[in-house]
Amino acid sequence: MGASRAAYAAALLERWRDITEDDEDTSPWSTGPLIDEASGPLIYFAMRWSMAEEASAYAAAVAESMGLVRFDVQQDRLWP
Repeated sequence: MGASRAAYAAALLERWRDITEDDEDTSPWSTGPLIDEASGPLIYFAMRWSMAEEASAYAAAVAESMGLVRFDVQQDRLWP
């Protein structure tokens, strides 16, 4: 796995626990472990609807800060 994907997943997990370790039900991720969602050059992660707006905005900001390209499947849009 590329270092950037692992670093990206780690950065997201610094803010919210992995769903597999979330005893307090505060994680926005709906599948896990989050790092298992990485495949090839991509990392795809599903979010709980109730937290999707907050988690998506944070994930986008982290991706941008790391110079990663983001594809939003909901909007069918590639973000630089």
